[in-house]
Amino acid sequence: MSEVKIVGDFQILSAEFVKSAVDLKDLPEERLPQIAFLGRSNVGKSSLLNALMGEKNLVKTSAIPGKTREINFFKVNGAFFLVDLPGVGYAKVSIKQRDLMADSIREYVEKAEDLRGVVYLVDIRHAGTAIDILTVEELRKTGVPVLIVASKRDKVNQSEFNKNKKVIQEKFGLAVPPITVSSVSKVGLSALWFELLNVIRE
Repeated sequence: MSEVKIVGDFQILSAEFVKSAVDLKDLPEERLPQIAFLGRSNVGKSSLLNALMGEKNLVKTSAIPGKTREINFFKVNGAFFLVDLPGVGYAKVSIKQRDLMADSIREYVEKAEDLRGVVYLVDIRHAGTAIDILTVEELRKTGVPVLIVASKRDKVNQSEFNKNKKVIQEKFGLAVPPITVSSVSKVGLSALWFELLNVIRE
């Protein structure tokens, strides 16, 4: 029997990597709700996914920004997929590769029938760059729900935290402050799971 892991208030009975895809024809055949995670390279996306699933290395992290090219699917509790999308806006990736990644992300978000929402990660230290804002604008045009989450909470002091959280709220036109998380201290994981489950159930 698998070990039950508690992440915040959520029980992880099972978490497994299912497959990688480069386009829609490669998506998992199993029709389960999907929530995708997107953000600039090195925003802490892989670390957050591992933390949410109570794992350390299920989602591979890389010291080379922009390395992830594929869409990776992780099944949680046999009930839904968390989806790791390629990072956006990394300058050292060739123009052709950046275009390809943007196209694959756009195609997936617009056409994946089981996609319920996109979590867009913003590094709280930078409080939302021009690339972040433009990407979120494009995501919102698709009509898919977008949840803005500020990562790396542990990297700023309380003053910076308060200031940057407000800046992110204003830049992205949020009705309420963004959820803030730390994959290191696990702060915010309960709040994020609560929102994810609400999206999955809708």
